[in-house]
Amino acid sequence: MATNRQCHTLHNCLVLNSTVAGLIINIIYMCQGIYQLVNVGDDIFCHFRGFLLQMGTGLLYHTLCVQAFHRLFVTVYSTKRYFQTKSFNIYMVIIQWVISFSFGLPVFLTGQMKYYAEVRMCQVSIDETLSSIYFTLIIFVFPLLTIIFIYIHIVKYMKQNSHSTTKRLNITGHHRHHCELRLIRRILIIVIVLFLLGFPYGFLEILIEIHVMPSWPYIISIGYIFITIGQGATTLINLITTDDVRKVLINIFKKYIIRKNQVHCVNTINAPNLIFVNQQC
Repeated sequence: MATNRQCHTLHNCLVLNSTVAGLIINIIYMCQGIYQLVNVGDDIFCHFRGFLLQMGTGLLYHTLCVQAFHRLFVTVYSTKRYFQTKSFNIYMVIIQWVISFSFGLPVFLTGQMKYYAEVRMCQVSIDETLSSIYFTLIIFVFPLLTIIFIYIHIVKYMKQNSHSTTKRLNITGHHRHHCELRLIRRILIIVIVLFLLGFPYGFLEILIEIHVMPSWPYIISIGYIFITIGQGATTLINLITTDDVRKVLINIFKKYIIRKNQVHCVNTINAPNLIFVNQQC
């Protein structure tokens, strides 16, 4: 993506932002899994790892919010050119990363993380009801509601303007309109995947907080398994459904196959010659 100029668009850069976030999240989860396997216990970095887990869980949702806002500015507020500039989108990404890294600091710095021996990890203490609700809202609820409301607004806008602008749209306009619908459909698929796979964790947390069910061992780990699968699937969908990135990946794969076939053909042609030379010797 960095070497291909065809991919140097704002949308692809925001997709790259989400992909980097997904990579960071999976690295954090992998490190936590390693620590759980070796049974490090409540070491000096346990609370920091718990903070990173909370931060990483919300990171991908926040990057998808940035994509949703970008699509809102391009579609609904297309006359506001400043919202579509690189500088504005860079500021938006910077603000998103600052929020993603800092929203868990108050809970982390006030020592509200607690080590749970059953799951071998540090989490927000179950006794800290306000902190648990705060994390649930910041990580899951607010980002998902923001994305859903933005795309509902975009769809309503496009339906209201489809009849009035049909006569004025040329071929380029129709193509752009079709691309926007495809993009909205793809991101909604991503949101649905995140919701379905992140819902068990949030639902279990709520049931535990209101004392409907006890905090069973490994229940938090089961919730994180769903989150990990959802975020990994989201990162993959994000890459595959981006046209420019998909074309680049297909071209790289085709070049690799062609090069491999050429090497195989050369080896096949040279093999009889080697046999002939050996017979002469």
